[in-house]
Amino acid sequence: MNRLKKLLVPFTLIAILSSATAQDESVKNRLSLGFEPRYGFVIPHHDYMGYFVNEHADGFQLNVGLNTTGTKAWHKSYNYPQIGIGFLRSGLGNDEIYGNMNVLYFYVDRKYLSLSNRLNIGNRIAFGPAYMSKQFDLKSNRNNIAIGSPINVFVQYDLTGYYQLTPKTTIRLAVGFMHASNGSTHEPNKGFNLITSGIGIQHSLTPHSSIIRSAPASLTDTSRANLSIAGIMGWKDISRFKEYLFPVYGITLEYSQRVSNTGWLGIVLSGYTDQSIEEEFKLDGDTTFTSSDRFSAALNLSYEMRMGRLSFLFQPGFYLHHSFSPYGKVVNKLMLRYCMYNKLLVSMAIKSHWVAKADFIEFGIGYRLNADNLLKRRRIHE
Repeated sequence: MNRLKKLLVPFTLIAILSSATAQDESVKNRLSLGFEPRYGFVIPHHDYMGYFVNEHADGFQLNVGLNTTGTKAWHKSYNYPQIGIGFLRSGLGNDEIYGNMNVLYFYVDRKYLSLSNRLNIGNRIAFGPAYMSKQFDLKSNRNNIAIGSPINVFVQYDLTGYYQLTPKTTIRLAVGFMHASNGSTHEPNKGFNLITSGIGIQHSLTPHSSIIRSAPASLTDTSRANLSIAGIMGWKDISRFKEYLFPVYGITLEYSQRVSNTGWLGIVLSGYTDQSIEEEFKLDGDTTFTSSDRFSAALNLSYEMRMGRLSFLFQPGFYLHHSFSPYGKVVNKLMLRYCMYNKLLVSMAIKSHWVAKADFIEFGIGYRLNADNLLKRRRIHE
């Protein structure tokens, strides 16, 4: 768990600082404050959890954001989004067993229509570390099979609507999905999935539309195709009764093409060696384990949203090979990636089976190459 604390917090800080320092306008002119009560419910994706979810998940969010102005090319591509940090407090359906969730998160708010429109629609992506007030304990809280550790990973996706009361003040409506789990660094780890809605208020110190540059910055990276290779590592716990973190190692090869100024579509081939599989076989009562069963391979599609050096990646896919059948074929990743020196990549991802079952949190270091020549050769042959 100490590993998760040490690695998760720096990634959140990197995201905040990389976005905040990408501006050169006055911070005061770009500052926006928001408050939003939330109301929702926990989705008990495990039957046993359903017995104890007896309350709605009520809470609130506080946000401090910066309105982008066009100093970077991606600002215009995403219609001048708001970036910032926030705090969320939410119930989890049973105060006695599950307690509450307290989150410090980084977020990106994007509007789809012109900022001058009084009515608007958009979305929010947020992530960060979450502190759970109550966890599984063999003696005092054994009914909590959802969370086995105080520190977890939080992800939020909202669909949003806006009504502009004044040039500086906006009513925000939201409905969305929240997920929190520790990525199997400490069992149990069923995690929490919530559907929540909210209505709140945002106030900018200066009207956003008035600080947008008349001539936004142009793209500095004009490549059309990239080829990336990365080494990955993570740890996972598989038993709530026997605390031990098994290492997982892997390698990924990714090819992607630009489909818009900031959007990249690609395909990823991954290979893993998982040291926990032998123990999984034993716990499942299977005596047929061989050393080759530790190996698995997966193929994922990839959509990358680049915001300067920072990227969000969504990677749905399936296993080409996996010996442990309870995992099924579907494997997905949600990834945060940061590019240094235009080539070096550092990343953090939640790897999961289906949607609700996190496998582990993977950390990666990789290298990105310009693959435009490969694209040109393919077009010549066509």
